[in-house]
Amino acid sequence: MTVRTAGRTLDIFESFARRQKPITVSDLARELSLPTSTCFSLVRTLVDRGYLYYMQPRGAFYPTRRLALVAEAIAGHDPIVQYILPFLKSLRDRAGETVILGKLQGTGVVYLELIESLHPVRYSMNVGSVRELRASSIGKAILAAMEDEPRRRLMSRLKYPRLTKRTVRNPTQLARSVEEGRQRGYWLNVGESAPDVMGIAQSMRILGDHYGIALVGPSFRFDKNMKSFVEALTTTVRRITDVCSHLEHD
Repeated sequence: MTVRTAGRTLDIFESFARRQKPITVSDLARELSLPTSTCFSLVRTLVDRGYLYYMQPRGAFYPTRRLALVAEAIAGHDPIVQYILPFLKSLRDRAGETVILGKLQGTGVVYLELIESLHPVRYSMNVGSVRELRASSIGKAILAAMEDEPRRRLMSRLKYPRLTKRTVRNPTQLARSVEEGRQRGYWLNVGESAPDVMGIAQSMRILGDHYGIALVGPSFRFDKNMKSFVEALTTTVRRITDVCSHLEHD
């Protein structure tokens, strides 16, 4: 269940991230399809808390740096990512492709960290994005790692709209793709969420929950380098699992 006020507050900050310039309350209310009074109350609260400031009385407003500072303080002490980040960067440097750390969230995969490839042509996505479980290499890897009954229940909740011409469209196709990955030792997304994009992933358990790491990039580079990419990914997952095993006892 989504809490409306929380969602609207996040909509305000995401609007600034897209626009990157000041706006008035009335213009923001129109953009977000909010009653002006509701938008004004949200803005006033955020101004009072120091997250927004008016550039002139009753004029346009813009976020202060307080949200960035709060986010930096939080991100800098993430109990999972702080251990894993050096390995993700090393994997990106070794393979040259975008590296993603994801976790099962509901019926999707949430991106917890993303280290972009340095290639001009690369896969790019925002941390915090939630992707279709069935059209994600990480999602398939996590499904394969689950016990049979939880996996069956989860797959029964999925919807199967078409994202590309290669998207898995039903539970039978998904189960087959998951099993093929189990036999290979890694899981694929070949143009299933975006054309000409390929991902390979493996899963791991941290603090009793399922996570996955993926290499993602243009299909033409994966076709040429699949063996070395799989070796680099496998080594990284093994090292992270070893390092994070002590978290179980902290």
